[in-house]
Amino acid sequence: MKQLLLKDLQSQRLFGYLFPLLFIMPFYVSSLNGVNYIVIYVTYVSIWLSVYSNFGTAASNRLGLKLISSFPITRKNLIQAKYCAAFMWWGISLISYGTIAFLISILTNNTLGWGTIVSLVLSLCSSFIIISVFYPLYFVFGYQVAAGITMGIPALAFFGITFSTVMYQENDGVLQLDQFLTENLLLYLLFILVSMMITIASYKLSVVIFEKKDL
Repeated sequence: MKQLLLKDLQSQRLFGYLFPLLFIMPFYVSSLNGVNYIVIYVTYVSIWLSVYSNFGTAASNRLGLKLISSFPITRKNLIQAKYCAAFMWWGISLISYGTIAFLISILTNNTLGWGTIVSLVLSLCSSFIIISVFYPLYFVFGYQVAAGITMGIPALAFFGITFSTVMYQENDGVLQLDQFLTENLLLYLLFILVSMMITIASYKLSVVIFEKKDL
């Protein structure tokens, strides 16, 4: 398991680490005044890193999976490593881009409340929901189709919330998304439970698909 995680970490392309900084950070900076975006930004970056770590053509993906499957591990072990890697990418996202976002918030005099810290759990759950959509599609259709579908979901959500915040500000409102979720404990716990169920179901489905896949 450890070696598979290190393999994903070491094989991640430089573009994978730099894309959020070059293309997403400007939108983050421009939307700081309405809602605390640290949690949303960390979530998007973690999803991006998880998905992009599997980048490749259909042929190269098949060859890579076939090579790894020749190692003294089961296909189930490989699937387990893919889902565990989501924890690793989320942690890297939090440590790196979360720190950058935190420093920008300080420089722009935006304060962080307890809701932001608690909402990090929602960030992790949201990341796993998207990853749970990605991997079954990845093992059936390949990287291009799976990435195109799954990355569209957080991208639309990110820009949708940004647009909503701007419109809300123009009406002299204050959008407190993280505060709304964390103050509604039942909704908060329900979201966590649902995300766990989706992840478990996705993991089992991925195992079934990959064990039957002809490489």
